[in-house]
Amino acid sequence: MADGLVLRNVTFRRGHVTVLAGQSLMVPRGGTLLVTGANGVGKSSLIQLTAGLLFPDEGEVQINGISPASVGPAALVNAGIRRAFVFQQGGLVANLSALQNVALPLRYHADTLGLAEEVIEQRARFCLGAVGIEGAQIHTLPGRLSFGIAKRVAFARAMAIEPNYAFFDDPDAGLDRENAQVVEDILTSYRDDPAVTLVLVSNHRALIERLAVSVHELFDGRLVRLELGTLPPSSLV
Repeated sequence: MADGLVLRNVTFRRGHVTVLAGQSLMVPRGGTLLVTGANGVGKSSLIQLTAGLLFPDEGEVQINGISPASVGPAALVNAGIRRAFVFQQGGLVANLSALQNVALPLRYHADTLGLAEEVIEQRARFCLGAVGIEGAQIHTLPGRLSFGIAKRVAFARAMAIEPNYAFFDDPDAGLDRENAQVVEDILTSYRDDPAVTLVLVSNHRALIERLAVSVHELFDGRLVRLELGTLPPSSLV
């Protein structure tokens, strides 16, 4: 069984856009994949492919030797694969409070992970506190939170499952400096954790420079590895 994230000859099309054209890539367990690229090239589709939320038209994506296209989420958790995903806009459930949103993945996998209800709530509260959310905010619906605070809740939800595979779609987009700092700190801790394989897409120079890892550019269906000093300035903000 291969450790890490593997793309083998993956082709994926979304509408008229060929996101990937026969691409192969290996991210070792505990490694980091950071992808940049111009708007509209399919970066969001790419990260959903790597996470197993979308499936390739051709080729295969594997996580620790398992294809998410062939098994369900429970089977991945049973195999010790705990995935966390944060969408660009957070992806919180509108009719659940911040606390309920963070507890959601824990409740979904409670039987597999052997979690009692009191443990779930304790863990959810801890993760909210870790991103600076407490008091009345934990019982507030996402629509009544600022964008920055809602994004922190999304990160707390990702943290709750204690992921060993973490996927982030443009994680600091639209955030003020205070909220961006919280996000960057979490991403840096995942980058440094040998138990976590980190995958993210971003065009934000400050985040890319802080993470200081090699970068791939998604361009014309290809993933081209770049060095930090040769990042294409036209795609960065």
